[in-house]
Amino acid sequence: MPGFRLIAGSAALCIVSACSSYTAPSGSSLPPPPTANPSADVNIVVGASTKTTTAFSPNPKSVSLAGGTTATIRWVNGDISGGDYTMGTAVTHNITSDNSAFAASGNLGGNATYSIQLAAGTYAYHCAIHPNMVGTIQVTP
Repeated sequence: MPGFRLIAGSAALCIVSACSSYTAPSGSSLPPPPTANPSADVNIVVGASTKTTTAFSPNPKSVSLAGGTTATIRWVNGDISGGDYTMGTAVTHNITSDNSAFAASGNLGGNATYSIQLAAGTYAYHCAIHPNMVGTIQVTP
């Protein structure tokens, strides 16, 4: 009977995790990580789906318009475990504005990015797949 519980537990874990994770097929890899852009990037950290305000780094993200009319914000899905960040298991995330101030990202696999342009203001967002993941962007003039 203990063997049955182990198999059933493993099967349940696979079913639960299948909706929000991605493993690169054998012989292939995740896209390469993008070149970092500290002024624009919000990183989705490893283990983000189990976190709240620490799922995104930095959080809150503060940027300046620096004389322009909009600022670029880019989320980078670095929520990849195991391997060398090219063959690991990635968790899929979907960046969504709390008040529809910007379009949702769609599903972001490992190393995927999503960029938007924002005017001055404060923008709250979350992951539509893992609503416990929350963040804020502050754009100043």
